[in-house]
Amino acid sequence: CSWLIRLGARVSGIGFLPNNNKRLFDSLNLKNKIKYTNIDVREFKKLSNFIKQNKPSIIFHLAAQPIVSYSYKDPLTTFDINFRGTLNLLECCRNLNYVKSIVLITSDKCYENIGKSKSYSENDKLGGVDPYSASKALAEFAIRSYRKTIYKNKNCGISSARAGNVIGGGDWSKDRLVPDAIRFILRKDLIKLRNPNFNRPWQFILEPLMGYLILGKKQYENSSKYSSAWNFGPRSENIKTVKEVVKMVIKNWGEGKIKQSNKKNFKEHQHLQLNINKAKKYLNWAPIYNIRKSITETVLWYYKVLREKENPIDVTNYQIDKYMKEFRG
Repeated sequence: CSWLIRLGARVSGIGFLPNNNKRLFDSLNLKNKIKYTNIDVREFKKLSNFIKQNKPSIIFHLAAQPIVSYSYKDPLTTFDINFRGTLNLLECCRNLNYVKSIVLITSDKCYENIGKSKSYSENDKLGGVDPYSASKALAEFAIRSYRKTIYKNKNCGISSARAGNVIGGGDWSKDRLVPDAIRFILRKDLIKLRNPNFNRPWQFILEPLMGYLILGKKQYENSSKYSSAWNFGPRSENIKTVKEVVKMVIKNWGEGKIKQSNKKNFKEHQHLQLNINKAKKYLNWAPIYNIRKSITETVLWYYKVLREKENPIDVTNYQIDKYMKEFRG
């Protein structure tokens, strides 16, 4: 939202507030900067009315139950939000001529993970055993079905965007590596790692967001050419283990120690990588931050806001402006 506002867009959006966690949305005062309504994406009638009232040209769908660990505790809610929420949005827009571009964010975990160190491309098999991954694969099936049938002859682009292991300031979610590490450091406690040797394709938040913005614009201009599935991930050298990432967090913060946890409540895949050649070739998008830069920028946000008490709005806008300049070269 902050980025779109800086680009001059008129932004409307819905959100859902299931807990009292700290929220970046609030700290950035976005409620007073966009046209906002509190709606559960599963509420079809309310969602439909909101879209018809605001008449958007481009829609970014990011509403989800996004935590893998929680999907084991409440698989029903996870499937309901991630699949039916996506289905609702697609159905709401099917007869609206003013909607020209829909970018639906799923996950890199939508692929059928075969447990090998290979990079998954957009044509690889969809699947997923755990509830979160399976829910995202189902969302992908719905998107593909609507794109190839219901929306086939409409002037509206529909794409799924697959990204994962996104890090950045302002994330307070539980069971995510960097927010958990920051919490342990602030409590002067040992940082507990569930799977220290698991490899992940870490990427700074503004990298995939840039990809979504480019995709949304290109779809708006040429729906038939760009309606597809797209991977947005880091370069291969950014694939690091959980332990390596936490060590970099500690180095940037200036304190902290690691303790490996033997507690494993749910299954996770050891290797996960995305092939991003399609986005590089057709969208002219490519990540520009290496892993060290990504960690530095992420930790810097938390440090400036939590330790130096800087305004989250100023820190966020500074990072957006700096990234845009660097991306343009």
